[in-house]
Amino acid sequence: MKKIIALLLALVMIFALVACDNKETTGTTAPSTPSSTKAPGTETTAEPVGKDYGEYSADNPLELKLSHFAASDTNQLAKLPIKFEELVEARTGGAVDVVIYGGGVLGNDRVSLESVISGTLDMAANNTPIISNYYDLFQVLDLPYLFMDYDHINAFLTSDVCADLMNGLAEATGARMLCMQAVGFRNMDIIGKAVRTPADVAGLKIRVTDSPVYISQYEAWGANPQIIAAPETLTALQQKTIDGCDNVNNVQYSNRYYEFANHISITEHAVHFNGLTINETLFQSLPEDLRNDIMAAAIEAAVIRTDLLRQENEDQLGIMESEGAIVIRDIDKQSFIDATKDLYADFVANHSAGAYVARIEALKKK
Repeated sequence: MKKIIALLLALVMIFALVACDNKETTGTTAPSTPSSTKAPGTETTAEPVGKDYGEYSADNPLELKLSHFAASDTNQLAKLPIKFEELVEARTGGAVDVVIYGGGVLGNDRVSLESVISGTLDMAANNTPIISNYYDLFQVLDLPYLFMDYDHINAFLTSDVCADLMNGLAEATGARMLCMQAVGFRNMDIIGKAVRTPADVAGLKIRVTDSPVYISQYEAWGANPQIIAAPETLTALQQKTIDGCDNVNNVQYSNRYYEFANHISITEHAVHFNGLTINETLFQSLPEDLRNDIMAAAIEAAVIRTDLLRQENEDQLGIMESEGAIVIRDIDKQSFIDATKDLYADFVANHSAGAYVARIEALKKK
């Protein structure tokens, strides 16, 4: 863990050059108004010695409005902003004041990202599949079975490949991704049916994240992918207008999908990433020391949450199973891989991010 943190914090200087403890909440309902997660008595007022924050201080803090659309503070999409708020306010001695707007009151994933790009919103928690619609190099991260284990995931998160993607986003869109969090491996939640091979998912209506690659991979497996906004997924499962969905265990648990899609197949077909975005014009307008500390806090938050999510996903799968979900572990992963070979070949040959496939695969431990 310490080694990973050290590696990622080292990236702060890389980002700066290119661009120029564990507090958890147990709340169950996302706020409809700005929320503060600081515990009484933990406020910091002393500005770090030797840092130049310009006009900003504990007495005159930089306020950053940060939006996420998670319906619950137990959802990983809420926990990352909460951890960032804690770390950045401590690191800057209160010179940064993060105000979190949860529950999608400032917009869903796509709307919040567009608001960050336009500058009408300071920050947001955004999923990389949505980001890929605005900067298509991110679509490489959606390829099925690109990542096989956490050693490979962590190697990517500390790599120049990851840094290149995040810096490129800022240059192309005006939204800088401060950090990237690995939420975990995506599995399939299906109503009343076990999935072990592509044949088992053929013809099923599966809710997927709005990503061209996700759509293509499910079509390659014979399914009928459906683009449905995350807040509407539970209703679609309840009404059986879809046959299932896919997501990491944390989201399945937090959003209670498993109560209706009660068969969880551990396909681990893709790694889900997200992170914190900030308006690039705003970010570059800040003093260098403040930029560096904001980025350092974001990266540290993502490292901590990635590490914790690995265990949380296992624990929450166990809870879902104990509450009646049927977990299918004997998955023929090779059959899913084989069915998407043409997708891979086409991506490498024709996609603008095709060269990234080899760069990411090269990070695997031999």
